[in-house]
Amino acid sequence: MNKSVKRKNYHVGNLEPQLIDQAKKMLEEVGPDKLSIRAISEQVGVSATAVYHHFANKDELLSHLAAQGFAQLESVLGQCQQGIDKKNKMQVISRQYMLFAFEHPAMYQLMFGSQLAHSEMNPTLSTARKNAYAVVEQCVADVLEKDIQSKEVRSAALAAWSFAHGLASLMIHNVFELPEHISKDAVIEKALLGFNQLVKVHLDFE
Repeated sequence: MNKSVKRKNYHVGNLEPQLIDQAKKMLEEVGPDKLSIRAISEQVGVSATAVYHHFANKDELLSHLAAQGFAQLESVLGQCQQGIDKKNKMQVISRQYMLFAFEHPAMYQLMFGSQLAHSEMNPTLSTARKNAYAVVEQCVADVLEKDIQSKEVRSAALAAWSFAHGLASLMIHNVFELPEHISKDAVIEKALLGFNQLVKVHLDFE
Protein backbone atom coordinates (compact mmCIF):
# COMPACT_ATOMS: atom_id res chain seq x y z
CA MET A 1 0.00 0.00 0.00
CA ASN A 2 1.55 3.34 -1.04
CA LYS A 3 1.70 6.49 1.07
CA SER A 4 -1.11 8.28 -0.78
CA VAL A 5 -3.51 5.46 0.00
CA LYS A 6 -2.42 5.37 3.62
CA ARG A 7 -3.02 9.09 3.96
CA LYS A 8 -6.59 8.67 2.85
CA ASN A 9 -7.25 6.04 5.50
CA TYR A 10 -6.11 7.74 8.69
CA HIS A 11 -8.41 9.94 10.76
CA VAL A 12 -7.21 13.09 12.52
CA GLY A 13 -9.06 12.12 15.69
CA ASN A 14 -7.09 8.92 16.16
CA LEU A 15 -3.77 9.99 14.65
CA GLU A 16 -2.06 10.52 18.00
CA PRO A 17 -2.49 6.91 19.22
CA GLN A 18 -1.49 5.68 15.75
CA LEU A 19 1.72 7.68 15.96
CA ILE A 20 2.52 6.37 19.43
CA ASP A 21 1.78 2.78 18.39
CA GLN A 22 4.04 3.10 15.36
CA ALA A 23 6.77 4.73 17.43
CA LYS A 24 6.53 1.86 19.90
CA LYS A 25 6.99 -0.69 17.12
CA MET A 26 9.96 1.14 15.65
CA LEU A 27 11.56 1.77 19.04
CA GLU A 28 12.58 -1.85 19.53
CA GLU A 29 13.94 -1.98 15.96
CA VAL A 30 16.12 1.14 15.91
CA GLY A 31 16.36 2.29 19.54
CA PRO A 32 15.37 5.67 21.01
CA ASP A 33 18.36 7.59 19.57
CA LYS A 34 17.58 6.76 15.93
CA LEU A 35 13.82 7.10 16.19
CA SER A 36 12.71 10.08 14.08
CA ILE A 37 9.52 12.01 13.45
CA ARG A 38 10.03 11.69 9.70
CA ALA A 39 10.36 7.89 9.80
CA ILE A 40 7.34 7.52 12.07
CA SER A 41 5.18 9.78 9.90
CA GLU A 42 6.19 7.90 6.74
CA GLN A 43 5.19 4.57 8.27
CA VAL A 44 1.82 5.93 9.39
CA GLY A 45 1.30 7.59 6.01
CA VAL A 46 1.12 11.25 7.01
CA SER A 47 3.37 14.25 6.66
CA ALA A 48 5.83 15.22 9.39
CA THR A 49 3.84 18.45 9.73
CA ALA A 50 0.79 16.44 10.77
CA VAL A 51 2.79 14.90 13.60
CA TYR A 52 3.64 18.33 14.97
CA HIS A 53 -0.06 19.08 15.33
CA HIS A 54 -0.05 16.47 18.12
CA PHE A 55 3.49 16.63 19.52
CA ALA A 56 5.62 19.76 19.83
CA ASN A 57 8.81 17.81 19.15
CA LYS A 58 10.39 14.38 19.30
CA ASP A 59 10.96 14.60 23.06
CA GLU A 60 7.25 15.09 23.70
CA LEU A 61 6.39 12.04 21.61
CA LEU A 62 9.06 10.00 23.41
CA SER A 63 7.74 11.11 26.79
CA HIS A 64 4.28 9.78 25.91
CA LEU A 65 5.91 6.58 24.71
CA ALA A 66 7.87 6.24 27.96
CA ALA A 67 4.67 6.84 29.93
CA GLN A 68 3.14 3.83 28.19
CA GLY A 69 6.19 1.82 29.16
CA PHE A 70 5.79 2.71 32.83
CA ALA A 71 2.07 1.93 32.67
CA GLN A 72 2.90 -1.48 31.22
CA LEU A 73 5.53 -2.04 33.92
CA GLU A 74 3.01 -1.08 36.60
CA SER A 75 0.55 -3.62 35.23
CA VAL A 76 3.18 -6.38 35.05
CA LEU A 77 4.40 -5.78 38.60
CA GLY A 78 0.88 -5.65 39.96
CA GLN A 79 -0.38 -8.80 38.24
CA CYS A 80 2.64 -10.94 39.12
CA GLN A 81 1.90 -10.62 42.85
CA GLN A 82 -1.62 -11.97 42.68
CA GLY A 83 -1.99 -15.18 44.67
CA ILE A 84 1.67 -15.10 45.77
CA ASP A 85 2.63 -15.80 49.37
CA LYS A 86 3.81 -12.69 51.16
CA LYS A 87 7.30 -14.02 51.85
CA ASN A 88 7.90 -14.62 48.13
CA LYS A 89 6.50 -11.34 46.81
CA MET A 90 9.76 -9.43 46.63
CA GLN A 91 11.49 -12.19 44.70
CA VAL A 92 8.60 -12.42 42.26
CA ILE A 93 8.33 -8.68 41.68
CA SER A 94 12.10 -8.27 41.29
CA ARG A 95 12.23 -11.12 38.78
CA GLN A 96 9.35 -9.70 36.74
CA TYR A 97 10.92 -6.25 36.77
CA MET A 98 14.12 -7.60 35.26
CA LEU A 99 12.30 -9.81 32.76
CA PHE A 100 10.35 -6.75 31.60
CA ALA A 101 13.64 -4.97 30.98
CA PHE A 102 15.10 -7.94 29.07
CA GLU A 103 11.98 -8.35 26.93
CA HIS A 104 11.72 -4.63 26.11
CA PRO A 105 15.31 -3.35 26.18
CA ALA A 106 14.80 -0.30 23.96
CA MET A 107 11.68 0.77 25.82
CA TYR A 108 13.45 0.24 29.14
CA GLN A 109 16.40 2.38 28.04
CA LEU A 110 14.00 5.10 26.94
CA MET A 111 12.15 5.00 30.27
CA PHE A 112 15.34 5.43 32.29
CA GLY A 113 17.76 6.87 29.76
CA SER A 114 19.16 10.30 29.05
CA GLN A 115 16.89 11.05 26.07
CA LEU A 116 14.28 12.64 28.33
CA ALA A 117 16.57 13.83 31.12
CA HIS A 118 16.78 17.41 29.86
CA SER A 119 13.29 17.72 28.43
CA GLU A 120 10.36 19.25 30.27
CA MET A 121 8.62 16.59 32.33
CA ASN A 122 5.34 15.46 30.81
CA PRO A 123 2.72 15.22 33.61
CA THR A 124 1.53 11.93 32.15
CA LEU A 125 5.05 10.51 32.31
CA SER A 126 5.61 11.79 35.84
CA THR A 127 2.38 10.16 37.03
CA ALA A 128 3.17 6.89 35.25
CA ARG A 129 6.60 6.73 36.92
CA LYS A 130 5.13 7.35 40.35
CA ASN A 131 2.41 4.74 39.84
CA ALA A 132 4.93 2.06 38.84
CA TYR A 133 7.12 2.81 41.84
CA ALA A 134 4.05 2.81 44.10
CA VAL A 135 3.48 -0.86 43.23
CA VAL A 136 6.96 -1.68 44.55
CA GLU A 137 6.35 0.37 47.70
CA GLN A 138 3.05 -1.40 48.35
CA CYS A 139 4.70 -4.79 47.86
CA VAL A 140 7.39 -3.89 50.40
CA ALA A 141 4.76 -2.59 52.81
CA ASP A 142 2.88 -5.88 52.56
CA VAL A 143 6.03 -7.92 53.16
CA LEU A 144 7.21 -5.83 56.10
CA GLU A 145 3.68 -5.35 57.43
CA LYS A 146 4.34 -1.66 57.88
CA ASP A 147 2.69 1.55 56.73
CA ILE A 148 3.59 2.45 53.16
CA GLN A 149 4.68 5.91 54.33
CA SER A 150 7.11 4.55 56.92
CA LYS A 151 10.86 5.11 56.60
CA GLU A 152 11.46 1.36 56.62
CA VAL A 153 9.22 0.81 53.61
CA ARG A 154 10.64 3.74 51.68
CA SER A 155 14.22 2.65 52.29
CA ALA A 156 13.53 -0.99 51.41
CA ALA A 157 11.56 -0.05 48.28
CA LEU A 158 14.40 2.16 47.08
CA ALA A 159 16.91 -0.64 47.72
CA ALA A 160 14.77 -3.22 45.89
CA TRP A 161 14.18 -0.93 42.90
CA SER A 162 17.86 0.01 42.73
CA PHE A 163 18.91 -3.64 42.85
CA ALA A 164 16.57 -4.75 40.07
CA HIS A 165 17.28 -1.70 37.92
CA GLY A 166 21.02 -2.01 38.37
CA LEU A 167 21.22 -5.66 37.33
CA ALA A 168 18.84 -5.11 34.42
CA SER A 169 20.88 -2.16 33.15
CA LEU A 170 24.17 -4.04 33.47
CA MET A 171 22.85 -6.92 31.40
CA ILE A 172 21.09 -4.79 28.79
CA HIS A 173 24.26 -2.79 28.18
CA ASN A 174 26.38 -5.97 28.11
CA VAL A 175 28.62 -4.76 30.91
CA PHE A 176 29.36 -8.41 31.54
CA GLU A 177 28.82 -11.19 29.03
CA LEU A 178 27.12 -14.41 30.03
CA PRO A 179 28.53 -17.78 28.97
CA GLU A 180 26.19 -19.47 26.50
CA HIS A 181 25.27 -22.20 28.97
CA ILE A 182 24.07 -19.70 31.58
CA SER A 183 20.61 -18.22 31.07
CA LYS A 184 19.48 -14.78 32.16
CA ASP A 185 16.94 -16.43 34.43
CA ALA A 186 19.75 -18.28 36.21
CA VAL A 187 21.61 -15.01 36.73
CA ILE A 188 18.45 -13.44 38.13
CA GLU A 189 18.01 -16.30 40.59
CA LYS A 190 21.61 -16.05 41.80
CA ALA A 191 21.37 -12.28 42.12
CA LEU A 192 18.13 -12.56 44.08
CA LEU A 193 19.74 -15.08 46.40
CA GLY A 194 22.64 -12.71 47.02
CA PHE A 195 20.31 -9.77 47.60
CA ASN A 196 18.24 -11.77 50.08
CA GLN A 197 21.41 -12.72 51.96
CA LEU A 198 22.37 -9.05 52.24
CA VAL A 199 18.91 -8.21 53.55
CA LYS A 200 19.16 -11.02 56.10
CA VAL A 201 22.54 -9.72 57.32
CA HIS A 202 21.04 -6.26 57.70
CA LEU A 203 18.09 -7.59 59.67
CA ASP A 204 20.38 -9.63 61.93
CA PHE A 205 22.21 -6.46 62.91
CA GLU A 206 19.04 -4.58 63.83
